[in-house]
Amino acid sequence: MKTLGLALVAVLALSAVSATASQAAVFTAGAYSAVLTGKDVKTTHGELIRMTFGNGARYVECSITTLSATLNGSETEVGFTPGFSGCFSNGLTTVPATVTVNGCFFRIHATATTAGQLTVVCSAGKQIEIHVYENSTKHTESKPICTYDVGVQGPITGIKFSVINPAAANEGIEFKFPGPPPPPYTFQTTSTMGPLSICGVNATSGNATTQMALRGDFLVTGNSGGVSTKVMLQ
Repeated sequence: MKTLGLALVAVLALSAVSATASQAAVFTAGAYSAVLTGKDVKTTHGELIRMTFGNGARYVECSITTLSATLNGSETEVGFTPGFSGCFSNGLTTVPATVTVNGCFFRIHATATTAGQLTVVCSAGKQIEIHVYENSTKHTESKPICTYDVGVQGPITGIKFSVINPAAANEGIEFKFPGPPPPPYTFQTTSTMGPLSICGVNATSGNATTQMALRGDFLVTGNSGGVSTKVMLQ
């Protein structure tokens, strides 16, 4: 009876582990290796990718934002390299901005087929740098008036997944970064500040710690050997 009891406990323990494991999802593709490309699409909020700082008085938008990764098999998490161009900062004034990723990437983990987490991963001493410039001349001269540094952090919850073109050859996944309001997650940033009217944080000099929320949608599709392939969450 004691042996049977121990065996039953072991079975129950394994069942609990299996149940926990079954809650996670995996990224898969129709063929490998698959190059995954995420392109920003217009959100229900009316803009493309928006990074909002502090109390929302300052935000940065980019006209082109991409995600790129390679999938060599079924994985619960994938490292996506972000790319940003055509950026500007808006608030009381509209001024040029740049986003430099410095080799950092977003590790996106699928906790379910409809939800996930994001971790910012960078090499030692590196971070994502968001530079804001007072005007186009300062932008050309690479002389930012304030800089937001987004370092290693996470996992951050709040990402939503949905299937696009189900069962079609170009089946893909839409990643939703809901952002504020209210923020489901925020990035911690360290900012080298300039004037409040341009930098949007309550400091006029030195460093300040603020938060950044990311809002927008990415449509992620796959390609293998030059041919479109499905990208799925299972």
